[in-house]
Amino acid sequence: MDLRIFPRKIVCISGVMALLFACRKDDAPPPTPTGPVTQQETNNWILDSMRYYYLWNDGLPGHADTQLTAMNFFNSLRKTTDSFSQMIDANNVSGTIQKDLLHVYGFSYAVVSVGGTSQPIGLIKFVIPGSDSNLDGLNRGDYFTRINGKLLTANNALQLESELMKATNGTITKAAINGSSVTELNEISLRNKLLLENPLYVKKIWNVGNKKVGYIFYNYFEDYFDDDLVTAFTHFKNNQVNELIIDLRYNPGGSLTAAAVLSALAAPDITEKSIFIKYSGNNKMGNQSASFENLLLVPSSGKFVSFANLTPGRLSLKRVFVITTSLTTSSSEAVINNLKPYMQVVTIGERTYGKDKASVIITDMRTPQRISWMLYPITYLLSNAAGQGNYAGGIAPDYQINELNSLPLEPLGDSTDPLIAKAIQLIDGGGRIRNVTPETTPLSRSYYDSRKKASDGSLMIIPH
Repeated sequence: MDLRIFPRKIVCISGVMALLFACRKDDAPPPTPTGPVTQQETNNWILDSMRYYYLWNDGLPGHADTQLTAMNFFNSLRKTTDSFSQMIDANNVSGTIQKDLLHVYGFSYAVVSVGGTSQPIGLIKFVIPGSDSNLDGLNRGDYFTRINGKLLTANNALQLESELMKATNGTITKAAINGSSVTELNEISLRNKLLLENPLYVKKIWNVGNKKVGYIFYNYFEDYFDDDLVTAFTHFKNNQVNELIIDLRYNPGGSLTAAAVLSALAAPDITEKSIFIKYSGNNKMGNQSASFENLLLVPSSGKFVSFANLTPGRLSLKRVFVITTSLTTSSSEAVINNLKPYMQVVTIGERTYGKDKASVIITDMRTPQRISWMLYPITYLLSNAAGQGNYAGGIAPDYQINELNSLPLEPLGDSTDPLIAKAIQLIDGGGRIRNVTPETTPLSRSYYDSRKKASDGSLMIIPH
């Protein structure tokens, strides 16, 4: 949905990847200019918006060079430490939004050094099941040495990926590692096309001692698929699941509505009026909060799930285990932080990304519309119902484990995966994680991860 907002007239609040819930009238807008839109008019609109909504509006200049291009002007207003605020041209979306490799070619990868090998090598971390890349033989844990025939290095990974993203097709060259030796294998053909995915990939139940352990792998938050979450949790509840592992290791965030749904399915003793999130802004925006009910009312997809609809799947657990990496971002971090007032949250993996801020979406609502830009300025700091937030440096894991330190990678949802195995070990109260010896711990360094772009620049999901 294109939510139109004019500064000083309509204020609509959103979370880092999704609209929240409140709108209010404010001052009447100034008279609409006539004639061609000038650079100065565009930049004045941007500056006026930033002065009202921007979290750090007290640091904005009193006078600014309004003859700069719109993007350069916007960037000149951002606080030097603000890497999250964004601006998109609605008339040139493809030119201002970076595409995600996963949703174009169907896989994501890292560039790593392995064991005694002298050359960094590509490691496939995730493949969308049923994608062309998957059907052509690409799987999680595969190694590769070349993109479009060019040897992959630590220095050219970004450039080779950029070239691939601009092309309509390409290849990667699979490889095998034997000790310090790397042998190149066959080429896999790649085709550039938009891929849609249901982010709920894996759902399992394990018997661990006298406990039933539910597990889901959730790749991003999209409230269009909330019914699938409810179905999965209803299956867990019908099978008396009493422990839960939520795998958010590659999840860059998404809809806060979906995050509230997932949290409500796991948390005990909450009602629709329980607070899910709090947020604090500048002297104009103030401090506000959103309950579970508030968030469920504004799905970005238009598919509404009421709190009562969640009842068949609500597990009401006392604790939850969450698997994280440095790619776990935004709404994923909100689930971790915002569940803490209601239950014990045990995190396993790596420190999360650290996106504890929220934005509003600002567009020109006039008819006819004069300004095509959409602004996403950072507007709020986020916290949970207990007022706990401040995780700009990421949320540290309770149990630190790097999945890349135990190669080859196991399939997602495999109980021998070291992060999952640690959760099972803690649930069981005994047992042990998979043995890790120097021979099976070959990683010395990770140079690049294609999925990080999604965490760096993930855009907000606008609800209807």
